[in-house]
Amino acid sequence: MDIESMARYWSQDAENYGNIIQGELASFRVEAWQKLLREKMPADTNMVLDLGCGPAFFSIILAKMGLEVTAVDCSEGMLAQARQLIEMTGVSVDLQQMDINQLDFAAGSFDAIVSRNVTWTLSNPWQVYDECRRLLRTGGRLLLFDANWNMPLYDEDMARRAEDRRQECLRQYGDALEEADDITEPFDPLKLPLSGTKRPYWDVELLRSMGFGEVHAEFDLTERLWDEKERLLYGETPLFGVFATKF
Repeated sequence: MDIESMARYWSQDAENYGNIIQGELASFRVEAWQKLLREKMPADTNMVLDLGCGPAFFSIILAKMGLEVTAVDCSEGMLAQARQLIEMTGVSVDLQQMDINQLDFAAGSFDAIVSRNVTWTLSNPWQVYDECRRLLRTGGRLLLFDANWNMPLYDEDMARRAEDRRQECLRQYGDALEEADDITEPFDPLKLPLSGTKRPYWDVELLRSMGFGEVHAEFDLTERLWDEKERLLYGETPLFGVFATKF
């Protein structure tokens, strides 16, 4: 999926995501995420890149921590949502539209790079991870958060359990956090290289092979960062974290 098509797809779903992020910013997730990010970023972190920022949840909570935040996304629709929420919360973020495969920043520009629910969408994850290594200063840290969102497409039993969870979520809550109804841009998750890949094992091995150090993963962060509805709906594909230091 080329970057232009990806940008159009996420722009069409941007308002939906903006509403979700607005809800997150009014929830326990702000303090929960800030605590985790403090634990995982270098102690002297100041300059942070939010990679594939979407409606800017990370950007906003990092700025509230007193950090200098640069945020990039390919989707103008997502950036429009980000601008609204950044203005609403009164923080300062350097927001830029950019292809994350080729980032227009000098080498060693950032103390930390953070990303949430982005890497599964990448057509060239190897290139993006290499860009992250270039952009981190020595001792800088990469923090990736994602899930095996598309793995049910490759496992019938898993798909059945995921559908059971969705139906139970609909019964209990009346909705299942689904995408907008009016998306017309084609999107085939089976064409994305990480859709059927067992992660975070893959990420850990790749980052080590690229020369990152202190590479490790936390396989299930859901109790810490998700509410009961998310744990019910997405329990088959729990949120994981991958952390790596540039030596």
